[in-house]
Amino acid sequence: MTGRIALQVNAAIGVLATAVAAAAMWLVLTRPAEIVASVSAREYGPMAAAIGHQLLVWTRALLDLL
Repeated sequence: MTGRIALQVNAAIGVLATAVAAAAMWLVLTRPAEIVASVSAREYGPMAAAIGHQLLVWTRALLDLL
């Protein structure tokens, strides 16, 4: 793997991690009761599904703009 490819992979992982963190914070701010209930019950599946859904909504909105 060349240095250029490694940097591109690193950048893609960084962008993805930033998007997931932003979606998690968005859900904490917009639906705090659901997130607190999910985390306190140690059921992370609903939270992961909500993050994935939010990322899908954002991606669709971005593609609609293009």
